[in-house]
Amino acid sequence: MKERDNYTCRNCHNSTAKEPNLLLEIDHIIPLSKGGMTEVDNLQTLCWKCNRSKGAKVTG
Repeated sequence: MKERDNYTCRNCHNSTAKEPNLLLEIDHIIPLSKGGMTEVDNLQTLCWKCNRSKGAKVTG
């Protein structure tokens, strides 16, 4: 997933190229709690700050 997204947060567009110590996480676009599945089309790379901010909201 991270490689697919070029090691870049799909929300703020920060990347490990710009910030080598950036913590990237895999996020469910539609959260599991909202019926989302763990499938490639429902996953995205987010930095930890954006992932915490998103929480269980639906994005995309």
